[in-house]
Amino acid sequence: MKIKEFTPFIGQHCKTTATGSLLNQLGIELSEPMLFGLGEGLGYIYWNMKLMDFPFIGGRVKPLALSKSLAKNLNLDLEIKETTSIRKAWSNVAENIQNEKAVGLQLDCYHLDYFTKKIHFAGHFVAMYGYDDEFSYLNDTIQQGGMVKTTLDNLAKSRNEKGPMSAKNLTYMLTKNDKNFDIKQSIDV
Repeated sequence: MKIKEFTPFIGQHCKTTATGSLLNQLGIELSEPMLFGLGEGLGYIYWNMKLMDFPFIGGRVKPLALSKSLAKNLNLDLEIKETTSIRKAWSNVAENIQNEKAVGLQLDCYHLDYFTKKIHFAGHFVAMYGYDDEFSYLNDTIQQGGMVKTTLDNLAKSRNEKGPMSAKNLTYMLTKNDKNFDIKQSIDV
């Protein structure tokens, strides 16, 4: 089953690409720089752990912070679900897709079939828009191929990975609420 009216967001950064795809479903089309700005995506981190060979220096906000800020600034509802149960995690995804709603996922890119450079990074985001008996259908960044697929088994592994920046099978959805304003009148797009 694939969502019929899914319009992928084409982007360079995984968080804006995934969240942009969810916004497209709501009829909200913004540029990647606008998503990054409204999502308050600029930050700074110096992260040094004994587990890492060298410190990580970054210029972006923590995982999911961009989507939280976007939802707040666009007056949207953001529903986040996490669970340690692989069965419940799948139910969270399947239920939405069966209702024609794409979902955002946080996962470890190491297990994804289409990643050619295998490294563990559990802060990767994609939008999922479909599945069948063997594969899940995802929208990822331009660099990773855009509209891609990975086996259901590898998707489950990537969502349930442990380690730095990992989440517990995180799924997120954006919806309009009764307090929405007209974005095109409020933001010069």
